[in-house]
Amino acid sequence: MSNDLFFIEPIIKALREADAEKALRKAFYEIKKKGSQKRFSEGFDNFRLFMQEVYSQYRITVTGHVRELMARLGTGMFEGSIQEKELLSNVINSTPEWKSEYEAICRGQAKENQLQDVVMIGVLNDKGLVSEKTFKKVPGITVFEGILPGRYKIKLVNTGCIIWEGELTAKTLIWFQANKDANLPLAAGPATPTSNIDLLDNGEVILHTYAGIESGRIEIELTGQGDYKNG
Repeated sequence: MSNDLFFIEPIIKALREADAEKALRKAFYEIKKKGSQKRFSEGFDNFRLFMQEVYSQYRITVTGHVRELMARLGTGMFEGSIQEKELLSNVINSTPEWKSEYEAICRGQAKENQLQDVVMIGVLNDKGLVSEKTFKKVPGITVFEGILPGRYKIKLVNTGCIIWEGELTAKTLIWFQANKDANLPLAAGPATPTSNIDLLDNGEVILHTYAGIESGRIEIELTGQGDYKNG
């Protein structure tokens, strides 16, 4: 083997070992050490180009698999365990591009699910599931009580799609915080919402927050507006 391709033989040899991963680490160390010699410098440059190409092809393959799994997870077709779903979610969220693509899949699936007669919505906080409620008709509203300030996720239960994630603050959920600048009599809670959040940015699913004395409530409204209404 020529000096320009000296790295090929140790890589092939390592791949034939029972513990190929360990053998490859040792081979790469030896290749790097040998590449510091002047007569092998060009070969070491070729080795680095070779590894860049391998990594590039690996990323293409991995990205293709992740996108396929994203589509399955986002449309409710993923058949893995809860732990596998959590692992896949962590992988998706590790890359802004994948996270953005997955959110787009979820938004599209949300519209599809709203064609169904029954839509199930789940509310989660940092500790896990708060509650799940079912819409039996559209338009419709469902209420979640006992909501404390914190970070929340809203998901479609039948697919696991997260359609919204964000902070619900004391200013929107706790009466004294919501009205600290107003001279209002003490009441169980205002008749009007303290905030209205368009979960899909198209007027189809609205999150209303209401303040209470020790905790607030949220109402999630399916408006019956948008493309899904007409199919």
